[in-house]
Amino acid sequence: MSDNKELQRSDRSLEPGDERARFFLSPEDLQMSPEEYAARHAHLWGCFSLHQYHYADPVLGAWVRRLGELLFSEEEIERCRHRFLTAEELAAVRRESAEDF
Repeated sequence: MSDNKELQRSDRSLEPGDERARFFLSPEDLQMSPEEYAARHAHLWGCFSLHQYHYADPVLGAWVRRLGELLFSEEEIERCRHRFLTAEELAAVRRESAEDF
């Protein structure tokens, strides 16, 4: 297989992501801002690649891309946690983050 075809096959930006994102993110999740979602759930994601896909729904695509930006910055996640979580919620997230899976 030529390198060009191999690149195209592995390039997620050419693949539709709407259905994938809606599989992993509930309608309730999408009601939150990406910042609030990251504050509450970043610690539950072991890996994240949804931001690399193409989205027919531009609102969903922008939401997922922003979440991807946040998830790859521990500083941004902490900023979001301090903005959206109560002290009790923050403590719970830290406990959950420290647990072995």
